[in-house]
Parts: sequence; structure tokens; C-alpha cells
Amino acid sequence: MNTIKNILLASTTLLISFTASAQSFKEPVAFKLKNEMNIIVSEHAASPKAYASFTLDTEQFAGKKNGIVELFNAVLNESAAKNANTSFKDNSGKLATANTSFDAELTEMAALIQNAALTQTNFNAAKAKLLLSLRAQDYDYDETVTEESINELTFADIKEFYAQISPEKTFLTIAGNVDLKSAKASAKKAFENWGAVNID
Repeated sequence: MNTIKNILLASTTLLISFTASAQSFKEPVAFKLKNEMNIIVSEHAASPKAYASFTLDTEQFAGKKNGIVELFNAVLNESAAKNANTSFKDNSGKLATANTSFDAELTEMAALIQNAALTQTNFNAAKAKLLLSLRAQDYDYDETVTEESINELTFADIKEFYAQISPEKTFLTIAGNVDLKSAKASAKKAFENWGAVNID
């Protein structure tokens, strides 16, 4: 339960920056999909948008290599760049969109995660962009994300890390302008058929 509270707190802190007040968030509802993926929903009808945050259960990845999550995010961003409402950063994937577009865009974000375009070309481009960002010091990355840690990571490392990701090791937090019934339906549509990750 503490893990759920921590995930919700971290996600809601981000969402509050887009909303007027945290006080209007309803009591969160937590449940699991059939594939054991953890879902947390907190409604806020006054919010201007509907939000989703996809995060890894850090306890399940305690032995990961330094910087690998941020580099993996950078690789996902090579595909997500086509959608301005979706981004991967800071150990999570984030979606912020209008209520009317939430279902379709959550499904699109789920597809990026479940069928990640792990190619050498995407890896090289993502690694180069992340290193440029680190040298420019234009973002406050986690202390484990350094030029040294990123340079040491290989394409094989990313593929191995991706192979370890499975539904029961992840959380999806949905909040903002989306009702519980719709949020549940969207989460099931987007993620319930997710099994093992696909690696070419």
C-alpha cells in the first residue's frame, strides 16, 4: 500500500502543476488488470485535462544499471515525438490531453511501450540527444544519469532491460478530468492484453 501511495503522490505532484488545486482530487481507487498491471485512478472533474503516468515499480528494478531508465525513455521518445501530448522522462511516461482524446491517446502511448521501436538507429539518436542535454545541463536529471553512465550503456543493455519489463512490475496512474468508469475502460483497452514485451 505504501508503494501505491508513493506512486500516487509522485504522479499527483506533477498533475497539480497543471491544475488549480489538489483538494478537488477524489480519493484514489487502486485495482489490477487481469495481467496484474497496477492501476490507480484519481478523479478531478475541474481539471482542464486528463492525465496518465506510466511508471516502473522501482523495487522490481533495484539492480538496474545507472542511467538505463532515462536512456530507455529517450529511445521511446524517438517514436513519441510525433505526439506532443506524450513524453517519456524522469522514470515515467506521461500523457496530458483533452478528455475527449484520452482513450485514443492512452492506447497510443500503450502501443509505444508494448511494441517499443528498439532499433540501433533509434538507440544511437536517443543516446546522442541525451548526451547533448547532459553536456548543456539543460535539465535536472537524476544523479545516476551522467555522461559516464550513459556512455557505458549499449544497445544490448537497452534490449535486456526492456525484456525485464512486464505488467506486474508497472503502475499506471490516471487522474484529472476523467471519470472512474471511463478510466477503467481506457486502461483495460490499452493495457489488459499486454503480456511479455516484444523484442525483434
